[in-house]
Amino acid sequence: MTAVKPVLDAYLELNIVLAMSAVIWLAARAALSRTALGHSYIVQLRALKALCVCVLLSPLLALGATLVAGQIWPGQAVAFGDIAVAAYLRGDIAMPATQFETLLNTRQRWIEMILSGEYRLLTALIVSAVLLSAVFAFRAFRDALAIRHTVRTSFLWRRSAKVDIRLSDRISVPFAVRGLRRRHVVLPSHLLDTPRDLRFALAHELQHVRAHDVEWELGFELLRPLLFWNPAYLILKYQFSRLRELACDQSVVTRKGIDTRDYTACLLDYCARTVSRGSPRVLNVALVSGGKAKRVLRQRVIALADAPSAQSHLPMAFLGLTLVFALLLALGSASIRQTQDWSHDRLMLSTVVNLERLEARNQGN
Repeated sequence: MTAVKPVLDAYLELNIVLAMSAVIWLAARAALSRTALGHSYIVQLRALKALCVCVLLSPLLALGATLVAGQIWPGQAVAFGDIAVAAYLRGDIAMPATQFETLLNTRQRWIEMILSGEYRLLTALIVSAVLLSAVFAFRAFRDALAIRHTVRTSFLWRRSAKVDIRLSDRISVPFAVRGLRRRHVVLPSHLLDTPRDLRFALAHELQHVRAHDVEWELGFELLRPLLFWNPAYLILKYQFSRLRELACDQSVVTRKGIDTRDYTACLLDYCARTVSRGSPRVLNVALVSGGKAKRVLRQRVIALADAPSAQSHLPMAFLGLTLVFALLLALGSASIRQTQDWSHDRLMLSTVVNLERLEARNQGN
């Protein structure tokens, strides 16, 4: 059990950081919607990717924030626990020492409760979560096998240094995927009958490959079995899936040789034909299915109309958002770190707790 505690503590800390990241992203998106970058989905997608990178680097960011704070404000704590202990020892917090220590060790008590197995309801919830995690892992494996079969049974049409372009009669929607060594763009064979649609579909999927959207989507899917229950993960994944398509549309029409009006007309025609065939499921890839189809489709059209002006704001806006995200997550990650039991203030608190318990025992006698 001792070896499991650090892993479980790191897992809980990751979920807390994800929650902070979701709040930061929703606040940033609300702020961007009031600026000229409100429809600059290229900037927003890259900023979201930068935020996710900051989440992965949060332990290093927390360490860096602690070291920098120690240099600028020597002796000042950064973690909430250390700040609370210092405030208690100064007399700013009025409560019994034993009660304060219990409150301070809440996360540690949660971990001990989970590992003890004494609470049946909690154990049942954990077992259910593990089973659901296994189900999501099985689905991911099954889908990977299905995609692998589709790629293997497709016809190799073109090959470049990094990407294979394939044709398949088994699909109705083009998609991009990657294997261990190469990336693949699989197109429906019927697109050969419509050169304009073929050109736009190929440009769209190659842009996903160029932006490494395939790898990012794979990363989100691999994390689903571990984080499916966390609303913050679901928010970030939904935002990525939405921005991935909107940013891809904008990137395609900003490239030379792609006319915005033709591309938009092709998108609308394709959606209309798909709906008329009674197979709305394929629209999931284009994010125009379900009750919000009209609103999302309108967003894509607006994104295409605003694409030329969006590029001019990209470098500085992306850099600024990345720095803000890194700073906020560095401070947030440092603030939630576990307090050290061997620190001077914690030793002083432990002494006060022992004296309080000794006094209570003497009064009982």
